[in-house]
Amino acid sequence: MKTILRNFLSVLRRFRLATALNVVGLSVSFAAFIIIMMQVRYERTFDSCHPNVSRIYRVEVDMKEYKGSTILARPFVDAVIQSSPLIDAGTLFNPFTGEYYFTVLQGQDKVGFKEPFITCYPEITKMYHFDMVEGNADCLNDVEKALIPESMARKFFGEGSAVGQRLNMEESIWSKNTDGFLVVGGVYKDFPGNTQLNNVIYTAIYDDRTKDAWVSNNYFCYLMLTPDASPETVADNFNRTFDFSKCYKGEEDVHIRLRPFSEIYYLNESQDGRLVKSGNPETTKLLLMIAFLIIIVAAINFTNFSTALTPLRIKSINTQKVLGSSESVLRLSLLVEAMGIAFLSFLISLFLIYVLNRPEILSFVKADLALSHNIGLLVAVGGLSLLVGLAAGLYPAWYITSFPPALVLKGSFGLSPAGRKLRTCLMGFQFVVSLVLIIGALFIYLQNRYMQHFPLGFDKDRIAVVELNGRMATKNKDAYVNKLKEYPGIEDVAFAQEKLGAQDSYMTWSGVYKEQNVGINALPVSWNFIDVMGIQRAGGRQLTEADEKGKKLVFVLFDAMRKQYDMKDGDSFMIPWLEADDPIEIAGFVEDVHFTSLRSKLENTALIINYWGQLPVSYIRIKAGTNLPEAVDHIRKVVADIDPAYPVDVQFYDTIFDSLYRQEENLSMMVFLFSLLAIIISLVGVFGLVVFESQYRKKEIGIRKVHGSTVGGILGMLSKRYVAIVLICFVLATPLAYYGVTKWLENFTYKTPIHVWVFAAALVVVMLITLATVVFQSWKAATANPVESIKNE
Repeated sequence: MKTILRNFLSVLRRFRLATALNVVGLSVSFAAFIIIMMQVRYERTFDSCHPNVSRIYRVEVDMKEYKGSTILARPFVDAVIQSSPLIDAGTLFNPFTGEYYFTVLQGQDKVGFKEPFITCYPEITKMYHFDMVEGNADCLNDVEKALIPESMARKFFGEGSAVGQRLNMEESIWSKNTDGFLVVGGVYKDFPGNTQLNNVIYTAIYDDRTKDAWVSNNYFCYLMLTPDASPETVADNFNRTFDFSKCYKGEEDVHIRLRPFSEIYYLNESQDGRLVKSGNPETTKLLLMIAFLIIIVAAINFTNFSTALTPLRIKSINTQKVLGSSESVLRLSLLVEAMGIAFLSFLISLFLIYVLNRPEILSFVKADLALSHNIGLLVAVGGLSLLVGLAAGLYPAWYITSFPPALVLKGSFGLSPAGRKLRTCLMGFQFVVSLVLIIGALFIYLQNRYMQHFPLGFDKDRIAVVELNGRMATKNKDAYVNKLKEYPGIEDVAFAQEKLGAQDSYMTWSGVYKEQNVGINALPVSWNFIDVMGIQRAGGRQLTEADEKGKKLVFVLFDAMRKQYDMKDGDSFMIPWLEADDPIEIAGFVEDVHFTSLRSKLENTALIINYWGQLPVSYIRIKAGTNLPEAVDHIRKVVADIDPAYPVDVQFYDTIFDSLYRQEENLSMMVFLFSLLAIIISLVGVFGLVVFESQYRKKEIGIRKVHGSTVGGILGMLSKRYVAIVLICFVLATPLAYYGVTKWLENFTYKTPIHVWVFAAALVVVMLITLATVVFQSWKAATANPVESIKNE
């Protein structure tokens, strides 16, 4: 073993360039592999932080015309929870509660916050793991108390105790009926990012809130079954005994089914993350593929370097043979050397991850990158590094020790057909991987750009969005609008119930048009919303402020609905559960507007005027050419004058869309960086091979120069082989990349075209970088004195 270690250290000293290139390539590859596997682990272990997750299910309702309804009425939720002794606990969960404005006392100062709330049943703490920092999770049995995450406790109250502190509610929490105060009853340790439960303020719903509203669907229903219970048995029992006409009147074949809670993430239901967190299983598979391709490419580099070093090491190997070393001992020594380099690279990769673990550097990775939190994974990758070293070193170890001394003395086997063919095939595989990844990264970028620049149907570049608290949106609304308009750069202000364009899901209503059941996205807005947003009309009358002060709702529908149902101006639309037999006027139509992401198709949508609820989101139209920083300062000052404690946030649609498409942007960045890494590793391999090939061919190059070859001719000769390899690899990579890209684009309703120039661009990039590498490294050999080259050889 001492001899093996001495040989290993000798190799590190003698072949510094090759060893450095190997170690750099492997270190970066292992770092990338570990980061990707941390992200994959994050995805694949979603919700595993809850010990009872295997017993938790979501209630879903299937009907003849619609499958998988998950938003249910409260009395229906209660009926399900109480339906079987096999149900250990159950809770409703209101995903629409949203953010609310409240104040806390910090010393003598009243400080305002706007944070997300969830209303639920107290049993939620029995079902899910709330790791309590202080207080008691049972505090939710008191409807006036709240559970808050540790991060919020520190933000609100510093390092002191948060239990018993008041959250002074400045507006009523929907589905709770309180605008007084809540008392902090407990503080829980923040949930990790990979669980459906968010770090929000949890508070119990009031007993009488929507308790008898059979047609008011606002809640998820989650059940925790007893350990041996069958979800099919629970669902079948309920389906046999419950009268579904109470809440699904007129629907056929209505029944419930129970969906395992752990399956929700990969259903990819809500990519905006508003209702549930979603992931795409195809993305996880893509990341796994990239991770292992990077390791394979790095291992190929390792093998290429080792075989290319054979001519430089063969004398030493054969000398050891002459001195009595057996082939098995020599091969073991070479394998230990390879495994040692691989493990050293793994250790360096840990240092790289430690350095890179900064939010500003790896913001696109959602996983926890702390090494101490991933010990199991790191041990596994450490073992993998030894396997990579073993696999990459097996062939070179056999190859180097297999030649008889006579062949070695001729000095020709370095360029033997077998050796060159192997290195060419391995290098070709690297180029295929690089080309596929470049093409994929370019199309992901183009799809993101396509979505962000798609014409949405409104003037997104001239609108500032400010969400108000309930009091400002009602009592102070006129003062807010008038003060805003005092600034000459502000044209007008409109209002809506939600931040339109920031999410994929909105309030839905079921209605009837000419005896046809029609579901719609219901978007309550102010009477001037269409003009303020710059939406184009497609027919109908002009809306006025009187429409907002009348006794009836007014609808303005998207043009796609008009075409689909052959609607006319002045037609009536029925909402049976809302207006009974009182029809709603269709005042007109507007050109289709995309208020959801382009992942999904355009839904039937109605702009609703004279809605009875609050419209807390203001849309401020700014004149072209206005100084935006000044306009934003004016908006902030107006809000501060009305409510100094309110945490105002002025947004423009570029930031709103950044949030909406963050999932795609993260994927794009990840694939781009790791594609770049694969290319760099491949080029390191090319660099190494060119180094050794130019050394082998010194004598040939010298003779060619003596016979009149120019430097350009010699560089062309050395480059020709690599040009051919890249072209062949491009032919192989193109169908693979095309298949992968088309499969990925199937996730989008609106998608970028498959541009031919992208494939050509990938070829040009790889070709130019490869040729630059070859020329750079071959220049010294091509310009050397031919007499010296021939004499030395």
